[in-house]
Amino acid sequence: MGGYLLLIITLLFSNLLAVIRWPVVSLKRLFTGKASQANEQIDSNRVNEVNAQQLEQAMKSPGPVLIDFWAEWCGPCIMMNTPLKKLAASNEINCAIVKVDTVKHKKLADEYNVKGLPTLLLVKDGEELKRYAGALSYHELKEFVNQ
Repeated sequence: MGGYLLLIITLLFSNLLAVIRWPVVSLKRLFTGKASQANEQIDSNRVNEVNAQQLEQAMKSPGPVLIDFWAEWCGPCIMMNTPLKKLAASNEINCAIVKVDTVKHKKLADEYNVKGLPTLLLVKDGEELKRYAGALSYHELKEFVNQ
């Protein structure tokens, strides 16, 4: 019983934090102009937030691409930021990591049949290799990419 209560509290708390954080982050991005540029290159050593044009460019790259479909209001999506950044900075994988904001790019989420958040897709040569819906730890994420 205690385990279920802890799980429920954790899920509620993470979603509450995301809901509180969402307007603040959105306003900050609006006033600082940190929107992604269409001509910005995909960097394999960091997590790249992309639009439709950049995603298409990443899909044409020779190596695998990990796509994270997320939203600012989604608690588990926010929790995935740290493992994704850590994985991108490590030399343990050989793939680009991109994030697609499903609020800004709803058509992309529909096109890739995203039903839940976060959804991770591993793609190579334009073909989907794997899909996972839900949050993963760093080690689970590394295993997901390397298998």
